[in-house]
Amino acid sequence: MGDEEKSLMDLPSPILLQILSTLPPTTLLHVKTLSKSYLNLTLDSEFLKLSRSASPASIIINQFNSFWINSLKLLRFVCVDNNCDHDPHVDLHLRLSFPIDPLFLVGSVHGFVCFNSFVGDADSIYILNPTTRQYIILPKPQGVRNWPNLAAYGFGFDPVRLQYKVVRIYRQEIHDDFHNYKSEAQVYTIGKGYWRSIDHVMFHFRCSGYGVNLYGKLHWLVYDANGNELICSFNLENELFESFPTAPGYNKNNFLNLRSLGVFGRCLCVCDNNADTHFEVWVMKLYRVTDSWVKQIVITITPEYNDWLCDEMINLVKVFDDGEVLFLWREDFLFLHHPVKKTLKRLHVCDGNFLASAHVSSSFSLKGFQGEVVKVF
Repeated sequence: MGDEEKSLMDLPSPILLQILSTLPPTTLLHVKTLSKSYLNLTLDSEFLKLSRSASPASIIINQFNSFWINSLKLLRFVCVDNNCDHDPHVDLHLRLSFPIDPLFLVGSVHGFVCFNSFVGDADSIYILNPTTRQYIILPKPQGVRNWPNLAAYGFGFDPVRLQYKVVRIYRQEIHDDFHNYKSEAQVYTIGKGYWRSIDHVMFHFRCSGYGVNLYGKLHWLVYDANGNELICSFNLENELFESFPTAPGYNKNNFLNLRSLGVFGRCLCVCDNNADTHFEVWVMKLYRVTDSWVKQIVITITPEYNDWLCDEMINLVKVFDDGEVLFLWREDFLFLHHPVKKTLKRLHVCDGNFLASAHVSSSFSLKGFQGEVVKVF
């Protein structure tokens, strides 16, 4: 070990973490090889906690309308007397100057945001950083996206190899008497420059479902050949699929399955809005342990909320430090619910349709990924 490396190891941990927080993600892979003492200083450990503590809780809004005008908006929430509220004075409005198709939010990881776009049967996928205004366009994946052949996406981070990956689940109909589907997994590692086909998964993926990123894995709600709901996970390190039971309450005879997958703190959760009388959130307290599902939230649908709370898909966006929870109703509006105070507040943040995701801003540069053509908007 050289004198420079020994000097780094002698630095107090907070100072060392602050230095590491300025490095591009690809450089951190080399840093990890310097010494065993660095093995735990990855983007998913203490270093990222430092980054998160310096950034206000924020939500990224991907707004679109019938004229296919895309805009990106960052909402920051400030806590006053343990009541999180939207502060419009610190919003950042970004006009996405891509002269093409509507963009749809796939996910946000370490300040990088993934979008996909499709017109006709062509898919386009983008990775951008709203802070640096840099973006890259991924090569076109294989597989024509044309009904009934559809695609689902996920965007995540491999904490072992420090790689960002976009996963495309290409769902193709099998022409038999039962109209079954086969799903092919395609993976793009940022910086590699090409897509890889890795596996076929015999599950039915929703065309509108985006993978939920947790514990170095992407997760989707899927259906087996008998119509039963499962949770399918994709390990971003070894690139293997697994499945395990979903939350209680699924009824395969219900034509409108208004259930969505999300993250509640550091746990998987399922939002269920199928009942006429209430909306509920199930939380899996122990990962992959079926008996650990707990009904965490129940919101009674009273006449006051009947005209805007029921009969549509609801997605959990973020859980704040004081326990208040932010939800997205369909693609129309956000609302806040405090499980202890039993408050329910509808928010107006923008007009038209939009998607939303929790987001932590960063100054990571996409130029650190060799082989990618980085542009600026």
